[in-house]
Amino acid sequence: MRSVTRSSQHSDDNTHSGAVEKLIEAFERLLSRGESFTTISVEKLAHEAGLVRATFYLHFRNKGELVSLLMKNAAKELRAAAIEAMSRHAEFGRAEFQTFMREAVEIHFRHRSAIRAMIEVSAYDAKVARIYLDFWHTQAADTRLVLERLKSSGKAHPDAVPEIADMVTWAAERSCMQMLNDTDDIERRHQVADMLTHVAWRAIALNG
Repeated sequence: MRSVTRSSQHSDDNTHSGAVEKLIEAFERLLSRGESFTTISVEKLAHEAGLVRATFYLHFRNKGELVSLLMKNAAKELRAAAIEAMSRHAEFGRAEFQTFMREAVEIHFRHRSAIRAMIEVSAYDAKVARIYLDFWHTQAADTRLVLERLKSSGKAHPDAVPEIADMVTWAAERSCMQMLNDTDDIERRHQVADMLTHVAWRAIALNG
């Protein structure tokens, strides 16, 4: 009789499986209702997803792995948005940066519950804390790419050292966490994104 083994959370097949998608959606729904990471049991999560408890353990060892997958999915969305913004136009300027920033804020807002859970778990789970830091280091690396592109075209601010890109990225992270509420509409989210565009662009571009 063939044994049943748990899928690796790193596989693409697992990421896109129906059961995993249901668990991700259920987890974000529970978080959005005010549940915390610690109060969501695997049994409650499986019930919300319309699955049996054992299905969870076919894909994840624990809830931390589920949160980690959520963050990796968010990172992929942000990377795709950055690549699209930088490759769509031959000239990369403030308008293109604003478009990217608006999309980045939307992605952050869409996954805000998972990001809050990640911050919560990071306080006592070193592995999750590393994943969270890696998530933002990846975003900082993309901001550095923007800065490098500006430098190659002679449009970067002369004082914009690479660490400025890191600082801008972390400022965006804090701003999204502190300045956006669950009830904020698209107009407010765009307002926050445009303020971040103003601050970041003045920091990295020659004519901010």
